[in-house]
Amino acid sequence: MSTAQPALATPAPRATASRRGMDGYAKYIFLLPAMLYLLILGLFPLLFSLRLVFGAWNAGQKNVTWVGLDNIQRLLADSRFWGSFWKTLSYVALAAGLELILGFAVALALLNVTRGRSWMRVAFAFPMLLPPIAVSFTWKMLFDFNRGPINYFLETLGLDRIAWLAGQNSALLSLVIVDLWQWTPFILLASLAALESLPVELYEAATVDGASRWNLLWDITLPLVKPYLVAIVLLRAIDAFKVFDTIYILTGGGPGTATELLTFYAYVAGFRPFNMGFTATVSWAIVIIMSIIFLLFLRAFRRLEEA
Repeated sequence: MSTAQPALATPAPRATASRRGMDGYAKYIFLLPAMLYLLILGLFPLLFSLRLVFGAWNAGQKNVTWVGLDNIQRLLADSRFWGSFWKTLSYVALAAGLELILGFAVALALLNVTRGRSWMRVAFAFPMLLPPIAVSFTWKMLFDFNRGPINYFLETLGLDRIAWLAGQNSALLSLVIVDLWQWTPFILLASLAALESLPVELYEAATVDGASRWNLLWDITLPLVKPYLVAIVLLRAIDAFKVFDTIYILTGGGPGTATELLTFYAYVAGFRPFNMGFTATVSWAIVIIMSIIFLLFLRAFRRLEEA
């Protein structure tokens, strides 16, 4: 005598749909604390700084006073701001350009090194690991006019001493030298990683066809690695635009305003007198200037790629 097996219970369609709906909402519930955190720490300060562009908030003042376009008009009429703008462009172009040339050249040389490549990478990365404040104080001692080792070696070679941090032209050059020393390894290591990712088969085929080292570099390496270099230089230029600590320690914006870049101008003209409205205006101007310059740079690069 056979007994009937009980049928397995199947969940109701409505209950299954309800459970799926709860699972879909669960991910948003778990993301909610992170989103609130980002909104509070990111969006609110951004909107508040935009409010300060059209307001005045000075020391001893409890509330932000609406001033309209006064801060923007003051900024555009300030010749000191435009001087800082052109100095910043010169600094960024010199630092990022020289770092690209030196970093990429050393990366090409290290690409053929088989022994000790790992410890070389660690040695080259060491300057990036140091705090900029410590680096600035060290270079301030090296650049010292009377007791600095750099001027001592110049005298040993029969050359005159240089007022590295006190000259109108040499002060900005000194900042570039410090930036080169600390951040060229970034471009070097990033370029080396890009070079190592290129397909070896192309080089083997070109070598069989009789291509020289110059042909390999100009016709294969540079076209393939160009997008990586553009991204690397953009990252480095963005960081160079925001330099402050090196200027503060080495020159204080001097002599005069010779090294007063945009970030230091925002500190001197706005933050030091606690004029937060003008400080926010300068900060937004820096963001807008950086965005325009980098968009033009990317557009020019795309046109070169299409040509």
